[in-house]
Amino acid sequence: FAPALEQTGRSTVIVCGMEAHICVLQTVLGLLATGMNVHVAADAVCSRNPENAHTALELQRDAGAVITCTETVLFQLLGRAGTPEFKSIQARIR
Repeated sequence: FAPALEQTGRSTVIVCGMEAHICVLQTVLGLLATGMNVHVAADAVCSRNPENAHTALELQRDAGAVITCTETVLFQLLGRAGTPEFKSIQARIR
């Protein structure tokens, strides 16, 4: 994964996944250690125990990740309102 990510030339990664306190946490910490900007969609991660997910998100924020939500990520990626893409995403999340 790391070599493929490096080849993209991107410096920002959006993370989601299962077991926020294990797999997601280790992925986020590893990405941060390489100097990546990491955004974690809090509503797109989970753990079997919700308290574990909450704790993991706090750890990730403390380590330097940006904790956000899926809707914010989508609209930030679009960049501006009024486009056909914006309207398409807006219709899907309502």
